[in-house]
Amino acid sequence: MDIVHQILRSFERVTEFVLDVLERGLDYVDFEQKLQAELSSLGGEVCKAVLEAGDRYLVEHPGERAGWQVERRDEPKTVKTPFGEIKYLRTYFHHKSTGKYAYLVDRLAGCGPHARVDAALRAQIVETSSELSYRKTGKGPGMRPPSSRVSAQTVMSSIRDFDLEEKVAKEQVEKRRCKFLYVEADEDHVASQKGKKYMPRLVYVHEGREAKGNRNRLEELHYFSGLYKDNEELWLWVLNYIEEHYDMNFLERIFVCGDGASWIKKGLRVMPKSVFVLDMFHLDKYLVGTLERRSAAYREAWKAVKAGDRLTVERQLKAAESSAETPEQKETARRCRIYVRQNWEGIMAYVKYPEADLGVSAEGHVSHVLSARLSSRPMAWSHKGVDQMSRMRAFKANGVDLEQLYLEQHVKTTELLKVTPALMAKEREHLKHAVGEVISNLPAVNGGRVTQLRRTLRSISHRIF
Repeated sequence: MDIVHQILRSFERVTEFVLDVLERGLDYVDFEQKLQAELSSLGGEVCKAVLEAGDRYLVEHPGERAGWQVERRDEPKTVKTPFGEIKYLRTYFHHKSTGKYAYLVDRLAGCGPHARVDAALRAQIVETSSELSYRKTGKGPGMRPPSSRVSAQTVMSSIRDFDLEEKVAKEQVEKRRCKFLYVEADEDHVASQKGKKYMPRLVYVHEGREAKGNRNRLEELHYFSGLYKDNEELWLWVLNYIEEHYDMNFLERIFVCGDGASWIKKGLRVMPKSVFVLDMFHLDKYLVGTLERRSAAYREAWKAVKAGDRLTVERQLKAAESSAETPEQKETARRCRIYVRQNWEGIMAYVKYPEADLGVSAEGHVSHVLSARLSSRPMAWSHKGVDQMSRMRAFKANGVDLEQLYLEQHVKTTELLKVTPALMAKEREHLKHAVGEVISNLPAVNGGRVTQLRRTLRSISHRIF
């Protein structure tokens, strides 16, 4: 194995670049930019050296590849990585018993035989795409070199190859004990490529509000989101989460808060001990649309709502319907009266249960978790794209490392390429001498006029030897 010399030659180039800059003087910002490009190139060269060294080791040690025979040598492969595009040579093997063919070093690297983008870069792409458009993600913002850029289609395929189903807790967690849980729900409205609207659901569970300076913070917050074929499926996942994390015997009540949509109320049939609480923001929108905000009728209607006086509220709305000057105004008043009637139980929850009055914040959470990526900018989505992205945004809001999760799913390597200890001891001995050789051969050490930098480097070189 000559991997030590290959890697050190790459490091030699970077070292010479740094020393040359130090000797000539530097524009620090320009130096940073060029160093970033040098280090990316260095990373690619090291990856190439490691892959080819691993391939040679497998060829030279049949015991490490039981049953596999060499079919062809030096087959080229080009793959994009976080360090840029790398090209390496590997061996094609044939298994004499199973008849299968494989590039074993590709398997060990977690890379398929036809893959053009490696798993590490795809994982970074997935993470970045949760914040940026597919096109901007593909261009590679930040530290990625130009040769690691990919198409928007590659970004999309990486996302669609990502399993984002909710998972049942694998480890038994100590269940939390609290009397009340709050489940708030709303949806976003996302433009479709076919002209209609998708409505990804957002549901989040928390234990209540905690004051943090001038702001409130939701305690033990956990999100769920996606396009569900059946809303019951969504609520079953919510119930599963609650049962996995909370002592149901200690829990007294689950407040389901929202705008009164039928899909939200469906959660009441799934979750035990649940009570619907209407989001008063939506009620206020209906009342303002029917009764002028500054009118006495509007103030009286709200006073009756807070007192639980349904008859007075309906009387105000019927009067508004009767006095409407246009068919549109009459229809608005009628819809408001129906909305109050259908959601009166949710309004009365504030009267029956003082602990329910926390103030629903679902629209703000939809804006932060979903709209910021899905609907706040002019873009159209497919059904699969909306579903995957809304789930990714919820996972990320829950603190999940999307990059790590993607790698756990896609790097299927179960065996590690390990070189024998005796051979590695030999390579480490080579390393000691090779480092000294590299320093001694640097132009900054041997060429030009004598400077303090050269004296220091020569001293280091002599001590290594």
